[in-house]
Amino acid sequence: MNKQFAIFVNIVVALTLLLTTSACNSVPTATTTSQPTDVSTQAIVATDQLTAEAVAEATLVPIPVRIAWQPYASPIFYTIRELKLFEKAGLAPEYVKFTAGPPEFAAFKSNSVDIGMFGTTGMVVGASQDLGYEGFYIQTQSSYTDGLIVRNDSGVKKVEDLKGKKVGYTRGTSSHLGLLQALEKSNMTMDDIQAVALDVTALPAAFANKDIDAAYSWEPWLSKMGKDGTVLLRTHDIGTPTSDIWVVRKAWAKDNAEAMRRIFYAISLANQAYQTDRSIAVAATMENVGIDETTAKKILDMTPVTTFDQLADPQFELSLVSPTGAQSMVQAVADFLFAQTVINTKVDASLYVNGSYFKDYLAKPIQ
Repeated sequence: MNKQFAIFVNIVVALTLLLTTSACNSVPTATTTSQPTDVSTQAIVATDQLTAEAVAEATLVPIPVRIAWQPYASPIFYTIRELKLFEKAGLAPEYVKFTAGPPEFAAFKSNSVDIGMFGTTGMVVGASQDLGYEGFYIQTQSSYTDGLIVRNDSGVKKVEDLKGKKVGYTRGTSSHLGLLQALEKSNMTMDDIQAVALDVTALPAAFANKDIDAAYSWEPWLSKMGKDGTVLLRTHDIGTPTSDIWVVRKAWAKDNAEAMRRIFYAISLANQAYQTDRSIAVAATMENVGIDETTAKKILDMTPVTTFDQLADPQFELSLVSPTGAQSMVQAVADFLFAQTVINTKVDASLYVNGSYFKDYLAKPIQ
């Protein structure tokens, strides 16, 4: 309230000064010429600028937004948060941290958060539970950082060698999807291995203690198991372009069209900053994920960040402007998970991937 009052006072003072200066210039004197003096000109220009800035600040009221996030390699999100780009874009963010998908699902179900971030599989699992959200932005191509790691002493050289082996994974995540697809491409099923469902945080200890012979997971957990193992394949190698998807509650987005534009503005600023200097994202990844600088840099180097040009390209495999892009990828994942009984309800991806917010921003970007 005090700030708004101060802005109002600034506007009044500016207008008063402008009118006074103009009035003084209009009174003829012996020294008056047809042009205002330099001092008068400067005063008018200064008050014009003050008025414009005050009006702009008064009209850009921050829009509250509750953002759910989980600690993993999330370069654009970390860049936005650390540089306060949501605030610069006219938003008032509240960050709500989660360490697993189910609690975040519950938060969406209770309307406790507005924006969230999931891997493709997690996003689809949530969609199958009708949580009222939809994907609106693709941050990274996570298929390059998910993969299968095998212990160096396991004797496993190819997927077929996993038969009878203990393989760790995290149910309902991208690691679950990757493992199922890797097995299918080798004409195998989960029945051919000893599948061990574990929380992702428990995988490194199980791997180090030889409780499992292999694990399908994502970074940084694969790197944390790297001392005793070798990555055999990445999800992208088996033809699945999974991604890190940002979702929004449909009801909130409908009521906050301007907030969605500001979110994309913040993302655009973050993309520019990240391409110029990755040190902020590296430091945040180190802190939030618990890894050293070398590992953080390695993970970010292997994580393709999507650009607006890519997302606006109908031919891009994760395009937001074509049904053959992100929507098609999500549909393929949903169909596969349903066939594998990971989810019990069919998901229509056209209802859960919405590129209209992105297209609206491109049509009228914030400068």
